[in-house]
Formats: sequence, C-alpha cells, structure tokens
Amino acid sequence: MYYNNTSQLQLPGISNVKYEDVCPKTVLPGQKVVYVGRIDGGPGYGSIGSVIETRNKKAVVEIKPFTGYEPKIWYIPYYLLGCPKNAA
Repeated sequence: MYYNNTSQLQLPGISNVKYEDVCPKTVLPGQKVVYVGRIDGGPGYGSIGSVIETRNKKAVVEIKPFTGYEPKIWYIPYYLLGCPKNAA
C-alpha cells in the first residue's frame, strides 16, 4: 500500500501528550514538573520531579530516577520543563 499522508502514525490508546509551559511566574517550590528535554547525560525524557527553588532562567529540580536510586538535583531551564497536571 502507498499512502500520501506523511504525518505521525496514530496508534489506538496512545495520544500525543502536550504539557503546559513552565516559567518562574507559574511554578512554585514543591510543585511537580516533567522533564521534556532530550539531552545526553541529563534526566530521562518524561522524568517527574519536584521544584526545590525557582530562579530567573532555571529551576532547581529534585528528580528520583528509579526506585532504589538516590534522587539527584538538576538545574533545568524552564523551556525543558512542563506541567504534568495540565497534560492534554
């Protein structure tokens, strides 16, 4: 079969998750955020963490990678974070 549509393949039960943007005005310490970046050596895509401190251009986030591992502190720019409770 040949299809002219080159858009993303949609599978039943799996939707494209979109998160609301995070900025220093919309995030508070203690709030849960999702890491949506894909940078080598960084936390895994979709990792959920708690904001410890908000700064001008970055948030200080504590992310627990897996059970049994110690949580790590990351300094993450806001454009690489999303708000999970507002996921569509």
